[in-house]
Amino acid sequence: MAGKVSADNPGLPLNVRLWTDKEEFKKGDKIKIYIQGNKPFYGRVHYRDAKGEIVQLLPNPYRTENYFNGGVIYEIPSANDKFELEVCPPFGKEYISLYASTSPLGDIGLSEGAGVYHVVTKEEDIAIKSRGVKLKERLEGRQLQPSEFFEDRTTITTRQ
Repeated sequence: MAGKVSADNPGLPLNVRLWTDKEEFKKGDKIKIYIQGNKPFYGRVHYRDAKGEIVQLLPNPYRTENYFNGGVIYEIPSANDKFELEVCPPFGKEYISLYASTSPLGDIGLSEGAGVYHVVTKEEDIAIKSRGVKLKERLEGRQLQPSEFFEDRTTITTRQ
């Protein structure tokens, strides 16, 4: 269980666990997603359905947090969200992607949907834009720390 060890050690480079309660879901099942980092991080979570449409689950219009504490398990959706992830057609391979960094993530194109954002940015450009540079005020006397970036993806299968 090497992933668990690195997910619990804040002295190591950024590592964020991404998982679901199972790998295969049937029509009508509710999907729960979990994330946990080994240190504080900024993050976003996307869901790509079998048709190839991508929605951003976190942050979303009702749960705007994108900063997460290390060592804490976060559940998606949670009581703060205004959506559920219920399996429906089309069925097949679907992906959950996580983009995380120790500094704020770059911006991507989004449009508002029903409780989530629809991702407008091309799928192949999401990681690059997420690693994008943001200008921040430099606070006097503080040493600059290099940003760490972590990306993960898990696959689930949905069936009739």
